[in-house]
Amino acid sequence: MEVYTKKSDDNDAQYLLTYINNVLIPSSNEFFILLDDNKVLLHHAFSFNAILAHAIDYMVFIANKMSKVKRKDFIFNFDKQYSVDGCVHINNKFRLLDAVNNSFKHVELNSKRYSDLIETYGDLTFHSLSAKDGKIFFESPSHAFDYCRVVMRPITAIFKCDLKTTNDVDDFINGRVYGCTGYGYFDYDYEPHDAIDRMTDACGSECMDCGEGFDDCDCPNFIYDGKKAEFAENLDPNFDFEDVMSKISGTREFSK
Repeated sequence: MEVYTKKSDDNDAQYLLTYINNVLIPSSNEFFILLDDNKVLLHHAFSFNAILAHAIDYMVFIANKMSKVKRKDFIFNFDKQYSVDGCVHINNKFRLLDAVNNSFKHVELNSKRYSDLIETYGDLTFHSLSAKDGKIFFESPSHAFDYCRVVMRPITAIFKCDLKTTNDVDDFINGRVYGCTGYGYFDYDYEPHDAIDRMTDACGSECMDCGEGFDDCDCPNFIYDGKKAEFAENLDPNFDFEDVMSKISGTREFSK
């Protein structure tokens, strides 16, 4: 559902582009070095969370100038437009990030503004995030998961879609441009020469919820709505082991 159809102000769009390219993406590169090494501290998480949240603030600002829109409705629709294939547990990630940011800035969260999230997760406060062994966990009575990997990682990927012009900004705000979420999509022609790549992806697939490989995935220890999670393999739905193996063998025979 589009928020507006006309072209937004060039100066407003340029501000957002500069912010994404000069602040959000460079800071994300540093943040993910810490994330990959499991060296994230609480202040790292809240700082980067605020950087992501400000990008949302400015998109709401642009949208509101073009067509009066409630912030809550805008973020809800943005979640809907940019849901991540496979991440079935947390596809209210933009709303949750916004709520965590405001729970950090304010002593008490606006219960009416976040009523749906409070109903799902319970009271959201500064203490909703906690650090354990270089990871930052979101914890509530019914949920426990790696907040950086499950929420901030896919949000960051969504912003990395090479926005350059005002038209790009308008397309992004209105859900017409997708970032590099990657999951659920495989760019194959399904020809014999693709077989080795398909097997490599299948054997080294990442978890769609946390982005980790099977050996490092911590999702079996996560809890969503009172239920334990599991490794959500990013596997091509058309992958067939025997068929791919036969094509790999055939390709090798052909190359002799």
